[in-house]
Amino acid sequence: MRILGVDYGTKRIGLAIGEIEVKMAFAKKVIPSTGNPRKDAQNVARYCKEEECDSIVIGLPVFARGEEGEQARITREFGEELRKMGFTVEYWNERYTSLAAEDKLAHLKPKRRKEVADSEAARIMLMDYMSSLEQA
Repeated sequence: MRILGVDYGTKRIGLAIGEIEVKMAFAKKVIPSTGNPRKDAQNVARYCKEEECDSIVIGLPVFARGEEGEQARITREFGEELRKMGFTVEYWNERYTSLAAEDKLAHLKPKRRKEVADSEAARIMLMDYMSSLEQA
């Protein structure tokens, strides 16, 4: 079973693919965000179909105290557009994944790090999600 992990942002969308059977996730490409959840969902849906993913896990930006802000609302709107297209969508707390990605990519030059950080954040989030499936 293949899962698409998405780190949705208003500038960039990081993508990762997880393989449930081997419990591994791989950072893929970053696509530019249009800032329009419907158009962005169409672009991600196309990629999801090309990669033959069975479901989508979207990182949900949650504040440290657990509440959701404006970016979480926009992210849920993006996810609902994907649901309307027939995709199975789940949300996963992405708190600290961007920081973890930055740490992991610290050896890269700043420009390159910026190019791949969102997909690495999606990979980390997807690994956390898949780890939770083992515990269930």
